[in-house]
Amino acid sequence: MHPPRWIIIPPCPDRLDWIAAVKEAGAEQGLSVVDIDAGGEAGDLVIASDAAKALKAKVEPQHLAAILSDIGILTPAVDGALVTDKLHAGVRSSSELWRRARQLPAGRVFPAQMFDAGPVEILSGLKLARPASTASATARNRALAQAVAVYADGQAHWLGEIFNYTSQTVRHEAERTTIDLTGRPRFLIFGPYLTLPTGRWKAVIRLGFDDAAARYQYRADWGEQETYSSHIFRPQREGLYDLEMEFEWTKPSACEMRLLVLEGAFDGEVIFMGVQLSRAD
Repeated sequence: MHPPRWIIIPPCPDRLDWIAAVKEAGAEQGLSVVDIDAGGEAGDLVIASDAAKALKAKVEPQHLAAILSDIGILTPAVDGALVTDKLHAGVRSSSELWRRARQLPAGRVFPAQMFDAGPVEILSGLKLARPASTASATARNRALAQAVAVYADGQAHWLGEIFNYTSQTVRHEAERTTIDLTGRPRFLIFGPYLTLPTGRWKAVIRLGFDDAAARYQYRADWGEQETYSSHIFRPQREGLYDLEMEFEWTKPSACEMRLLVLEGAFDGEVIFMGVQLSRAD
């Protein structure tokens, strides 16, 4: 008689499809399957979004498996939310659940791509096939799927799609985001509110300024939402610039990068080519 085995599926657009696949695979083996996030309590296979619940239940590593989608970290309801505190809270909480899943032993973590070649034995005697899915990934979710590579690799390139903007005219094109500068002093870029693990993290922010935009003064912030490092600068000439900033996280918490224009602008465009993130410790 096996003790309960746990399958961790963090939030993602196709989470319901993966849950259905687990239930089908479990039924073929005569196993009872419960989803504790949906109110289930006990079963042969327990599905949860939070790896911390399995660790709290003292589940042995060999009885644990985490499945990580490859089309994003947000459920459709959160991904479709307006750019408000609700969306930011969704990114924070979802990324934290992904971070916890990635903390499981490497052999217990199964990225979705592992299932492309056929069924994979995720637990002793339990093989799982990749489910057919109609879930689609938005540009934001695709970029977030790339961004959370930081939990496995200690580095990642964060594209412009995972950040937020205040300008009315913003264009996303092939790893560059062009922002109309015209308007009052304000935040131009802010986000992405992903949870970063403890440690010192370096952000290399790549920005471009046309001749008009280069005349104005800016401030860049990097760190947590309440405490952060800042740098004030005026480019003075058009071109591409790499701005390197570091900040130390004493506990896992959401991160924020902000770019402010400190003067009213009559014209000009700023190009944002994302953030290269890496450990600095």
